[in-house]
Amino acid sequence: MSRQQLAPGAEILSAFPLFSSDDADEARQKVANVFCPHDLRPVNTDTRFSSRHNLVRLGETALNYLTYGTDVDILPGCLESFYLVQVPVASTAQIRCGNQEVLSSPATASILNPHEPTRMRWKHDNRQLMLWLPRASLERRLTEHLGDEPHEPLSFDIGLSQTEGLTASWCRMLRDLADNIDQCGADWLNFRPTVAAMEDCLIRGLLQLHRHNYSDRLHQPQQAALPRHVQRAIDYIHAHVEDAITVGDMARVACVSVRALEEGFRKHCDSTPLVYLRDTRLDCVRKALLSAAPGSDKVAVLAHRYGFAHLGRFSAYYKNRFGESPSQTAARPRYN
Repeated sequence: MSRQQLAPGAEILSAFPLFSSDDADEARQKVANVFCPHDLRPVNTDTRFSSRHNLVRLGETALNYLTYGTDVDILPGCLESFYLVQVPVASTAQIRCGNQEVLSSPATASILNPHEPTRMRWKHDNRQLMLWLPRASLERRLTEHLGDEPHEPLSFDIGLSQTEGLTASWCRMLRDLADNIDQCGADWLNFRPTVAAMEDCLIRGLLQLHRHNYSDRLHQPQQAALPRHVQRAIDYIHAHVEDAITVGDMARVACVSVRALEEGFRKHCDSTPLVYLRDTRLDCVRKALLSAAPGSDKVAVLAHRYGFAHLGRFSAYYKNRFGESPSQTAARPRYN
């Protein structure tokens, strides 16, 4: 297939040509300069090889349009540093990444996981809109959503439906981005806040809408962050647990009324400020008892240190919280 046979009206990002070539070795080298080293092997010698690559660099990411005029095998191995979303707009491609395989088409896009070996066969005139995503960009946002570092590589299901489900809207958003660039040209890219917001929406949307090995954790109900005034009071309690504290002291630190503070604790902690203080002090006593030598006569001393004047009542609170008396905790053997 010659380059003239590529319908100009159907070409994406046509104002941003990177190269056009009828030489397979030249095309392989130029594509490798953008993505990574790979083998490119024309399969059908009856059809003339041709290639076209358009490229728009955004902020963190890049949009690519790539097509070959004949069947080709593409063997990049592991991409290592980036994920690659491939959205066919014509023809098909057989994609294998790790142990997963999918027939990619205008109905089914694909995403390549960088830590798994990839091999592909693009069919005659397969035209792909591709989003290059740095691995670090996805992993950083995954960490933000999870609240801690992931312990294993982020692995997506490699097939994304373009016609149904949540991923259909995501693929449409990617195509809309390319359409905006085609319609508005390079001027649109000068609106950096808009471009950055679109990139962030695409990256976070991919994490939220498409299935991967962290999806279950991302979609678990999360406990809402405590209101600021409740958190201030809690921080004050932990910082002054051995001091004389009243509910009025807590309210002043929290910058609210006592009534508002009590309502906040009732609603968000299922407790009251003073019960929370008492339980925190009981936790401190237990920790001290567990670290002391067995048989040490420290129960009364610790109870008084943490504000418990009535030892009988203290023992009842302690047993209700921990299921044993303070003396039983103190008598436990210690193991080094």
